[in-house]
Amino acid sequence: MKLRKASLGKPVSALPLKTKIFQRVEPYLYLLPALSMLILFTYYPFITNVIHSFFTVDRFRRVRAFAGLRNYSRVLTDDSFLQAVGNTFIYVLATVPISIVIGFALALLAKKKTRFSVVYETLFALSMAISIAVIAMIFQLAYNPSMGAINQLFGLSISWLSDPSTALLSLIIIQIWSNIGYNFLFMFSALRALPEDVMESSRMDGAVRSRLLFQIIIPLVSPTLLFLLMSGIAHAMTSASLVLILTTTHGATGQPGGATEVIMSFIYGRAIMGTNFNVAYAATTVGFVLSSIVMALALVLDRKKVSYDV
Repeated sequence: MKLRKASLGKPVSALPLKTKIFQRVEPYLYLLPALSMLILFTYYPFITNVIHSFFTVDRFRRVRAFAGLRNYSRVLTDDSFLQAVGNTFIYVLATVPISIVIGFALALLAKKKTRFSVVYETLFALSMAISIAVIAMIFQLAYNPSMGAINQLFGLSISWLSDPSTALLSLIIIQIWSNIGYNFLFMFSALRALPEDVMESSRMDGAVRSRLLFQIIIPLVSPTLLFLLMSGIAHAMTSASLVLILTTTHGATGQPGGATEVIMSFIYGRAIMGTNFNVAYAATTVGFVLSSIVMALALVLDRKKVSYDV
């Protein structure tokens, strides 16, 4: 018993060298499996893509010759790619803030517990539980020009997905609806976690609802808003599911006439459907750079508008 007490009370400096080394290395060992997967499936493919973008490759992705910046020149002068970039920015600017605002508004409505809280909380979060493929099929039926619910309800005769003037708007509406549940859950959790003493003190000081919202609630939940903004931008910049499911016809993505083409669908069309890896590699790198710039601009809000004080 005395020996055991003596060993437990031994200072760290007196521990064997191997034990001290293991204690320093041990935390990194727990991170090693996740880091290995990240390197294998994220960083290695990205570095390989950047390297191959400077070479000419065949349809089997075998390097044939050094191309320099010719692949990038082809991409940056391709009208289809430039249209895809423009559509992507429109897509991001429309879907991300609107879905966050709607999710935040629904969270404010659901913040107070009632007997029926479980019902409307479930309904508000429902879109998160449905896969994007199922959502696309539901809206494809709703957008049907002859039998669709939207045209039938409002007495319209619009070909939502085949008209260039409405096709991108149709996809934006679907994406906003699918994002609402995700944004609602995060904002709902953030609002429920607000300290009641701060809220009560603000009310006693005579803060009206608008002042309470903009000067108290929004600053307190701003870290969650920033997270949703960043994750929304990353998803919208790198997503092409709706385009590939709803507006890819006869082996061509982004129909009609490229009206719904985004960066990722452009890459998919060139690489997978067209086996033109030279353009696809360069377009992927350009898309990554553009996504990084947009997210870096969004991070400016972290210093200016986000408060981590509770």
